[in-house]
Amino acid sequence: MSAAAGVTVCGAAPRLLAQAVVSDTTGQVASGTEPPPDTGPRYAVPTTLDRAGRIVAPVTIGSTESLRFILDTGANRSAVSARTAARIGATTTGETLVHGITGAAVMPQVEVAEMRLGDLRFERHRFAVLADTIFAGVDGILGIDALQTARIDIDFGRDIVTVRHSTNQRPKGWLIVRATVRHRGLLLIPGRVGRVPVKAIIDTGAERSLGNEALFSALERRRTDTSEARPTTVIGATAQVANGRTYLGPPVSLGGGAHIGALSITFADFHVFQVWDLLRTPALVIGMDVLGTLNEFSIDYPRGEFQLKVDRRLPPVQFGAYD
Repeated sequence: MSAAAGVTVCGAAPRLLAQAVVSDTTGQVASGTEPPPDTGPRYAVPTTLDRAGRIVAPVTIGSTESLRFILDTGANRSAVSARTAARIGATTTGETLVHGITGAAVMPQVEVAEMRLGDLRFERHRFAVLADTIFAGVDGILGIDALQTARIDIDFGRDIVTVRHSTNQRPKGWLIVRATVRHRGLLLIPGRVGRVPVKAIIDTGAERSLGNEALFSALERRRTDTSEARPTTVIGATAQVANGRTYLGPPVSLGGGAHIGALSITFADFHVFQVWDLLRTPALVIGMDVLGTLNEFSIDYPRGEFQLKVDRRLPPVQFGAYD
């Protein structure tokens, strides 16, 4: 059977298996065993400095309700666990190429007659099938193929996730950051790391913020002190392992109005940067270590906007600092 169009599942493992994915000890990789049951809120878990947050939404496939899927704005296609595929009786349609953070692999592909998400309905929707251990107890990943016509509203304070059709309206008093839509829905935002211009990707599927080697080299040329960078091993949704380095970089700004303090970034020429054609241009993935510190934010795909609730006590918008 021929492989279908490529699937990018770049963030699932790094957020779901936090210890198995980013290990800051030299040359060590955790085993990736099944984590303990999730005891947090059902639909959203705010990020803290020692626990990665994840955004989970209720999904109905056919007659199977209460499925829990992660919203992953860094994945261009959706995926389910092997366990979920069997549970919903999905029809096998062949194989598909899955691109993860660290590499690529050919995986089974299934199709369902109908999927419902909020007020969105999809017919004959296809999913890549990934190993159960990647999902850590949730049922699947919702990628851009299920979100590109939607508006996503995240309210960590009230643990509410809303997915609906875009109303073509902007919330009053919020900061609006314009994004360029690439690769069928990937959101690219202009920004800076220190004095280095970057293309930033908003990725709700990534536990940690990631940079490419072009960004690391540009920072070194600007005489940024990188001597404290520590070896880091990264495992993605496929079998390949990437060796990188992590250090506390200079302040980051996004869209000219949102400012992040010194940010801990893991650098490597990750496979996913090649997929996105971002190997030579300084690029930064903004993960849940940053996004999870916000009280509220929205992503409006039809408008190509990343929207943040403004705290008027902190002009301009400020994120926390990370170490």
